[in-house]
Amino acid sequence: MHATGPKLRGHTHDSGGSILTDWFKALTSIVNRHEPSPDPHALPRAAAALLLEMAVTADGGDQVELEVVHAAMAKVFDMAPAELASLMEQAHQARRQSVSLHEFTRDLRPGLDADQRAELVEWLWRVAFADARLDMHEELMVRRVADLLAVPHSEFIRRKLMAKAQQ
Repeated sequence: MHATGPKLRGHTHDSGGSILTDWFKALTSIVNRHEPSPDPHALPRAAAALLLEMAVTADGGDQVELEVVHAAMAKVFDMAPAELASLMEQAHQARRQSVSLHEFTRDLRPGLDADQRAELVEWLWRVAFADARLDMHEELMVRRVADLLAVPHSEFIRRKLMAKAQQ
């Protein structure tokens, strides 16, 4: 044993700290590095990307599902038509490049309040029901997004019923 304490994979610790504490601090630092984007379109783009992903989940995206996505974005985010068109193009690109739903929900969860997250889940249901049939992959996706957004199961079901009634 050395005067500064035992060595572990090239690391030492002294009486003021431990390897575990240092490791925890480093891990916390890495986790906390992700800060919400200063981009004012980050949340609408993430929401649009999720809705677009839903639109293409079943059969490649029927036109009626894409129309519901555009209607949702126009209603929820008060944007000029040109701004909305640009945002939708960015959302299409983000969706095509993504590897995980988490890429979108990690900003939406802290950026939206509980009612807004539940409303997004309802819009996902509306897109899923737009073609008058619910594919099992669509339902699974809404369930995953609701879980990632911390939408309670009771609200998940309530929003499903609300969306189905709008059909």
